[in-house]
This record gives sequence, C-alpha cells and structure tokens, in this order.
Amino acid sequence: MDHDLFGVGDDEPLVTRLGQAIAWCRPRVDPANPSGCLRSDRLRLWILQTDRAAMVRWLCVDRARRDPNVRGALPVGTRNDLDGDLLLYLPDQQLADGAAEQASNGFFDMDNTPPWDSWVALVRDSRADVSSRDQLICYVPAELRDFVQRGIDVNPEGCILWLRRAPTTFGVVDHLRHLLALGEPLS
Repeated sequence: MDHDLFGVGDDEPLVTRLGQAIAWCRPRVDPANPSGCLRSDRLRLWILQTDRAAMVRWLCVDRARRDPNVRGALPVGTRNDLDGDLLLYLPDQQLADGAAEQASNGFFDMDNTPPWDSWVALVRDSRADVSSRDQLICYVPAELRDFVQRGIDVNPEGCILWLRRAPTTFGVVDHLRHLLALGEPLS
C-alpha cells in the first residue's frame, strides 16, 4: 500500500495534510456553531480562483504556515488518530439546492461545500466518470458528525458522502480508506 498518497499538485503526503487539518479543526470545533466554526476568516478563499487543486493546496499550505501546532502535526496513521470522520465532496455533482445547508445547520453551504477549514486534499481520479473525477477530502470532527449526516441524508445527488462509503472505483480514496482501516464501501 502506498502510504505517501498526495493531493493534486501537493508535495505533502495526504496523511500529513490530514494530521494538519485535525490539528487546525480540533480547537475550533463548536457544535453550537456548525455553520461558522470551521470557516475561519484567516483561511477564507479567493472566490475567483479557477484552479481547484491550486486553491486546496494554497489553503493547506497557508493553514500550516499560520500555526506551528498545525505545521508540526503528526501524520495520521490509523482510524484511532482521527477523532472524527472523513467526508468526500464531489463538486461536479452538486445541484446547489440548499437542502444539505438547511439540514446540517449550515455545516454545508448552499452549494453543498463543506467548510474550508476542514479540507484535507483534492484528489483527481481519472478512472471515475467526469462528474466524480475531482474529489475533495475533508475532516469532520466527531462533534459535528450528526450535522453532517443530516446533510448527507437530504442530498439527492449524492455529492457528499462519508469516505468509508465511497465506491471502490475511486482510486486514491480507496487507498486512503484501506490505509486508515475505515471499512468497506456500502455501494
């Protein structure tokens, strides 16, 4: 198994970025504020960015640059290191209906996008169909799992799903799922 899986254009292994995302999110998680606790102004993205991979990479680098605890975070090696879960967002499948935003108390935005503080990596799977090629992996702290599940439950197009339930045809995602022993997909 390749333990050095990378996001598109990133020079840090995905498990390192995951450790950094956890180190950033853990002190900021607030179940009383699922819509804002992981949308820090310090990491707010430039809205006109056209290259998704560059945008995610910039966010991850900036997050590590801003906080020495994040920069020095240990890579995640097992499921026990998570204290939460991993989410997969397929941006080219989203329909922007607002249902997930409403059901999740704002964890997801109108476009079903998870909060940017939680982003770990953008992976691109050339084997997937066009609407599933870009896959954004996000970290969900345990305290926000129920909000996320409610959003997933009302999302008819299936553009947000737990990584452990992603189809095995998603190459990098499947490797990460096995690396962290997240279980087999349901579909």
